[in-house]
Amino acid sequence: MMMMASIVAVLFAAGIGVVIWKRNSDSHLSRERGWAMLILSIGTLLIIAQLLRIPVPNPTDWISAIFSPISKPITQWVEEDIKTK
Repeated sequence: MMMMASIVAVLFAAGIGVVIWKRNSDSHLSRERGWAMLILSIGTLLIIAQLLRIPVPNPTDWISAIFSPISKPITQWVEEDIKTK
């Protein structure tokens, strides 16, 4: 059942991709067409991963992992400033 849902998701994405490709081909909007295809591909991969129950990390976890070394000294500085007042 999950495999069938994945196939249906890919077919829908392919149909939407064809519509995007044809709509942007006449006006020579290659950059917009490329970005639309990239976003469509990423979204399709995320849907397939969700259907197949593949664990996908939460984007906020990535952001906190990147900014935690920066935020800890700032938090300590603010807490010290509050204590001195």
